[in-house]
Amino acid sequence: KEILKKYHDPFTLQWEGVVGNIHVPSQAEWEQLLTNCSAFLFYGMERFMSHILLNRLVAMNIPKCHLMILLDLVRSKQSYQRITNSGIHK
Repeated sequence: KEILKKYHDPFTLQWEGVVGNIHVPSQAEWEQLLTNCSAFLFYGMERFMSHILLNRLVAMNIPKCHLMILLDLVRSKQSYQRITNSGIHK
């Protein structure tokens, strides 16, 4: 928390992207985000590869992107509880 407080203002002003579930980016929007970023963070409840075509990702030239963190299939406490109660995991 201390690190976030210390570095919040200087860096978050430079952040771009999509936050929330109101708008799902198109293939072209994902490609534009990836080609113009120095770091990329995906944090979602679905697979990242369900958003972008593998052959297009492999063919992309993204020399500016020095760090990519993909956290897909993330579960919240509420979503985990729903899955547990539904019996799907059995």
